[in-house]
Amino acid sequence: MAKPLLSSWQKDGIAGVGNRALLEQPLTAFFASRRCSGLAIRAAMDWAVAQARARTPLVGGFHSPLEQSVLEVMLPAHAPVVIVIVRQLHAARLPVAWRDAVQAGIAAVVSIEDMQQRLTAEQAIRRNHWIARHAAQIVVAEAAPDGSLASCLAQWKIERMRVSILLDEVGNQ
Repeated sequence: MAKPLLSSWQKDGIAGVGNRALLEQPLTAFFASRRCSGLAIRAAMDWAVAQARARTPLVGGFHSPLEQSVLEVMLPAHAPVVIVIVRQLHAARLPVAWRDAVQAGIAAVVSIEDMQQRLTAEQAIRRNHWIARHAAQIVVAEAAPDGSLASCLAQWKIERMRVSILLDEVGNQ
């Protein structure tokens, strides 16, 4: 039996599918650099399990390997997530797990830009700032000192956003 098509919606200039009401909840943004230490990975996975158990609504691009791993903890636990993409929603091929979560009402996928090409560094930065502005708090597993996430993190601290770092630069939890 074929699954029903996902119905889309528009809200404040963004396109989405799934549970639009999630955008009204206090969301926790999760970020991690593309490369993270083993300590950061362990801390993030322990954190993700706790968030899944508590059903804490997360928001993120879930693009880096560690961010994807956190999403893989949240979805099977039926914990609420908002997945932010930077491509045309109607043309995006959503992974089966995302589609299932959307259909179950535990996820929303939002498109903040109508880009057709692959994600660029500039688009990722814009996406990360959009996510941060729509979150009640921000959690960073680890930010590589020379990476774009570190510059975003510095900006969020200047803007006095609620930021927590799971693992600081010397490896302390």
